[in-house]
Amino acid sequence: MWANAWAFMRMDKKQRWWSFEWNFDEKIRNQMNLPKKVIIKDDTLREGEETPGTYFTIDQKVEIAKALEEMGIQEIEVGYAAGIKEHAETFKALKKEGIKMKLSSHARLYTEDVKREVDDILAAEADHINFLLVPGIALKTRNQVYDRITEGIEYAKTQGAYVAFGSGRVIPRYWKKFCYLALDAGVDRIVVYDGNGCALPAAFKENVAFTKNIVKDVPIEVHCHNDLGLAVANTLAGVEGGAEIVDVVFNGLGDRAGNAATEEVIMGLEILYGIDLNLKLDKLMEVSQLIEKYSKTPLQPHKAIVGRNCYIHESDLHVEQILIGNWVTWELIQPHVIGQTRKLIFGATTLQSRAIKAKLNKMGLTPTDAQVELIREKVEKLIKTKEFITEEELEELALEVVKY
Repeated sequence: MWANAWAFMRMDKKQRWWSFEWNFDEKIRNQMNLPKKVIIKDDTLREGEETPGTYFTIDQKVEIAKALEEMGIQEIEVGYAAGIKEHAETFKALKKEGIKMKLSSHARLYTEDVKREVDDILAAEADHINFLLVPGIALKTRNQVYDRITEGIEYAKTQGAYVAFGSGRVIPRYWKKFCYLALDAGVDRIVVYDGNGCALPAAFKENVAFTKNIVKDVPIEVHCHNDLGLAVANTLAGVEGGAEIVDVVFNGLGDRAGNAATEEVIMGLEILYGIDLNLKLDKLMEVSQLIEKYSKTPLQPHKAIVGRNCYIHESDLHVEQILIGNWVTWELIQPHVIGQTRKLIFGATTLQSRAIKAKLNKMGLTPTDAQVELIREKVEKLIKTKEFITEEELEELALEVVKY
């Protein structure tokens, strides 16, 4: 194709999508410390439920979890097993239903009785304990914070738990201290947070790289919020810095402005970095719609990847190119790859006749210029009252004017 000749874009070997050729430039790639593989950890059941006005029943959480597992997701965060009774019941319900994904519980390292926190989480049958420490909550002095990191992680490890630890809003010298304390206590995973959504992607990448240099082979998870619209960018920057696990939420749900969107991070990793996540990508739309239904949070029409506008074409040149099979001109990903469906419509920006001619030709018709103009006039008249007509409606119009 001509685009290959210009060398601006690179086609996926399976013809599923394009990628910007310079994404794979040696100078760019040498600035990254990409991990050998990335684990998608979906946090929809916990963070997604923190979306204002959203509540998932246990049955709905089981259904969502099954859909995520069918797609190939390996880990999910379920909630606060020690702090919320219904969350503890959800863990047990998921296990009873035979869910094989690793189930993570958020844990409050700042709580008064951290041992009871651990015991309650393990009693709920969680696979992972994810300790969060927010300095200034309950623990007022540095020594109290340091002691609690050691106490919580060491106790959880004596109980046979898999333990992750992270903290937000920590300046470098204290974060370094936190990491060494966690490592000495036997932590299994370190979590790097941008909990307030205020990091530059370059700074967040450096934060992860800084952490990686400390923890070495201990895996790093990243968790980003979207207050400045940078949650996905920061999550991907974290992977560039060496993070192996990304904490994400379908449809970008979450408190305030939400979290990094699962579907966007997945496709970003696949397309921009060439990382094969071994997921059923064609399930993305199905899972997104299920979560949209239960969250009662409608998606923006122009939402990336799963928005309904992603594959609706109206502009004259756009529709023409799609009809003649040149999808690469205006689309990044083939719609079926992510479970989407393409839709062509004919409205005010489709009245230059190129799209109409292309549609008629695809129908096997050979209209005269006068017939094309007559059809165009009919379309123009109709859209004064109904905004646009569908591809099927155009076919009916065409057959009224042009015979085989």
